[in-house]
Amino acid sequence: MLALILVGFLPMQGFAVENSEQENNVESVFLKEEELQYLQQKQQLTMCVNPDAMPVGKIEQGQHKGMSADFMRLLANKINTPMVLVPSQTWLESLEQAERRKCDILVFAMATPERKKFLDFTNDYLSFPLVIAVAYQQNFISSIEEVLDKQLGIQKGYAYAELLRLLYPAIDLVEVESLNEGLDKVSRNQLYGMIGSLPDISYAFQKQYIGELKIAGKLAQQSKLGIGTRNDEPLLVGIFNKAIAQLSEHERRDIMNDWIAIKYESATDYLMLIKVVGVLGLIFIFFLYHYWKLKKYNYRLRHLSVTDKLTNINNRLKLDQQLGDAFHLAQRYQHEFCIILIDIDHFKSINDKYGHLVGDYAITTLAQLLNNNIRTVDTLGRWGGEEFLIICPGQTTEGGRLLAEKLRNMIEQHIFDSFTHLSCSFGVAAYKKDQGVDMLLKRSDIALYKAKELGRNQVCMN
Repeated sequence: MLALILVGFLPMQGFAVENSEQENNVESVFLKEEELQYLQQKQQLTMCVNPDAMPVGKIEQGQHKGMSADFMRLLANKINTPMVLVPSQTWLESLEQAERRKCDILVFAMATPERKKFLDFTNDYLSFPLVIAVAYQQNFISSIEEVLDKQLGIQKGYAYAELLRLLYPAIDLVEVESLNEGLDKVSRNQLYGMIGSLPDISYAFQKQYIGELKIAGKLAQQSKLGIGTRNDEPLLVGIFNKAIAQLSEHERRDIMNDWIAIKYESATDYLMLIKVVGVLGLIFIFFLYHYWKLKKYNYRLRHLSVTDKLTNINNRLKLDQQLGDAFHLAQRYQHEFCIILIDIDHFKSINDKYGHLVGDYAITTLAQLLNNNIRTVDTLGRWGGEEFLIICPGQTTEGGRLLAEKLRNMIEQHIFDSFTHLSCSFGVAAYKKDQGVDMLLKRSDIALYKAKELGRNQVCMN
């Protein structure tokens, strides 16, 4: 017999709502006195969830089920506080209830600039790849750039819709009420593809669409899930961060294993079929290998064309492209963004005193420090020489100033080899709808030179 292995996300039977004996023995989180008093005063916490996102979670007959339910039951035991479900019909309704303070926490949510207006967010504790489902006869997708001109479905209210629009202003996203609605439209050729997390789409494929749809590509972005807590009660986010930090790998793995399974199916073992499949397999592997080599070569060429050779971050060409995209997005959707121009103080004296190799070390080390301390949606690049530029989507002038001040202080305190310390000057400017990219850059340059005139190691705005 020839075994055909299909890996999928399957619902497990015997899901219990009551706490098990093991959960009752969960170690409690150590909380400060003010945090304990807060929870005692609350007595219980209310939670909003996604009502239709299996196997991640759902609401069925008023009960919370899925991975999110198991995680929240475990966290409730760790903080010794019961959690009460606030029912909803859609994810959008859950978001609206969280915004209206109808619930204390929003379970399995991603942080976005819009949601941060009413929620604080914990550290991520689950992460799933984003994938694209297309009709079975369509080609595989190696990069989302290949289908930016196609209509792609995305569930209304999902965070990565906002993030994808920030990253790819030209993307043609069509919002749908549910994942199944989007997949149905793909199967009827009303949409080219449907974007969703791997567990959601794999689970839907277990129910239907076998032979009709397939997962054709994986996005570089991930669906990173944490807990959104109401920001008018700031103690909550710290409490849940402590509980999440105490989750063991064993506890995480047990919950994941309860909802992710492997299914085995058998097919008749025909000798001729094996021979034919074997020959075709060898031919396929041969062409796949050459395709992989060509793709790797083309990727390498594209990477080199937009990467600074010394620092391995974005070069001036890539920054110009990203600036154009950010400007287009701001004009089209009225999204805010700002830029931060950075210049190393007294860089010439470093080169003169220690030599160009040490100067190169200063630039590369600074690039790493900056890259490790900005948001994932921000774009960092080398603007030229000892100058760097950061593009910050969704940031006002004040937001840019706070980030620049954080970076300035971090650089000032960092100990560099050979010359111990380094400082930088920063110029911050935010997008204005009546000004173009050139004026935005000029304003940041003026702010940078003002910082230099004030004695360097300063952050100035314009």
